[in-house]
Amino acid sequence: CDAVVAYIDLETDSLDPLSRNIVEIGALVGGTRAAFSTVVNPGRRGAREADAVHGILPEELEEGPSFVEAFQRLDQFLRFASVSALVSDSDTDDEAAPPTAMKPDLAIALVGHNALRFDYPFLLAECLRAGLGSSTMSRWMFVDTMDLLRATDCAGECKKLQCSFRVCSGPSRLQAHRALDDCIALEVVVDFVSARMGVTPLKLLRCFARRMDESTVAQLGALLVD
Repeated sequence: CDAVVAYIDLETDSLDPLSRNIVEIGALVGGTRAAFSTVVNPGRRGAREADAVHGILPEELEEGPSFVEAFQRLDQFLRFASVSALVSDSDTDDEAAPPTAMKPDLAIALVGHNALRFDYPFLLAECLRAGLGSSTMSRWMFVDTMDLLRATDCAGECKKLQCSFRVCSGPSRLQAHRALDDCIALEVVVDFVSARMGVTPLKLLRCFARRMDESTVAQLGALLVD
């Protein structure tokens, strides 16, 4: 199916999604300049902890929105990207073309690196802790570019994002471990691999797309309750 590709990256204050917090969210709509970035205030528990992990100053975090507000902004950004893609697709001189309102919503394909083991569980855990449920995330598709790099072997032997990025782009001034910079690096890698394979990024990525498994949501929810 057609979909809007959105590269996503999270910065967190630890590696444990069951007890710690997201401190930054970045997203980038593939093939456009549409970008989203916000720090997330983890609250009194974590605003001044573990800044060595993510490198974001506590003062910057304390000025950021709560996770609930940050996630709602992310959802709105992705919805707008989907609507904008539909409007662009409907710009045609063909009078017989169906109106945008008659078309189904474009799917959102989130693309992250090592995201099945890290970013997506962290995002889901935060949603469940905040009482947002999983309904929003269940509408999205999820791609982990680790699967892509293992399957194609086009970006070098090292599967870390920064290693692959250097292979695909050469030296760069992008700042590692800031969410939006990692999204930009990831798009460069995917564009490079898709060009090598002779297909569009969407055609390549949808081979690895997954929907959220309801049992995964239930299991994670049980862990959070415990």
